[in-house]
Amino acid sequence: MNSAGRRVAAYVDGFNLYNGMHDARQRRGLWLDLESLLSTLLLRDQSLVAVHYFTALVTGPGRSAQQDYLIALEAQGKVTTTHVGRFQKKSMGCKACGATWTSHEEKESDVCLAVQLVEDAATNRFDVALIVSADSDMKPAIDSVRRIAPDKRLVAVFPPRRSSFTLQQATDASLQIFDRLPERHLLPSVVTVAPGHKVARPARWH
Repeated sequence: MNSAGRRVAAYVDGFNLYNGMHDARQRRGLWLDLESLLSTLLLRDQSLVAVHYFTALVTGPGRSAQQDYLIALEAQGKVTTTHVGRFQKKSMGCKACGATWTSHEEKESDVCLAVQLVEDAATNRFDVALIVSADSDMKPAIDSVRRIAPDKRLVAVFPPRRSSFTLQQATDASLQIFDRLPERHLLPSVVTVAPGHKVARPARWH
């Protein structure tokens, strides 16, 4: 196949990316323009045709900021689609002391990412996939793409402070997002999402 005009689709594990950025630089890169950052990873003969961002709405005070970010991300982007899963309550307990508490577990996001990746490969929606995650649970989906569409090129893109030898071995190549890179690719401080409706970068995300 001639490599000219190769279509690149990105599949972003939102919490894996968030945790890596937060570990590296706290909140400085959280108002991230994904399309801008991912475009810097492309080769000259490639074009970004889709960005799929997978996350779940958090509970607590950070939810409003997260919702504003998701709205801004789709409004500012040209090819970005957000996929929102959910958190499920989970009872936890300590066997030693008998204490119990309620935690929350993210559900659906990683499965949705895997399904989208395999579906897009099967329906020929990309030539190259950027898998922005260091979660080794992505390997079965990568193996599936290998079987059904062996001509597709798969690239693991590791968030800051994250890596996975399993994904490195399973993909054709791997790249690292360095600590300060997200800060160079932020959305505008204020994003117009509809006539008369704007969202601003949260004050705590500076």
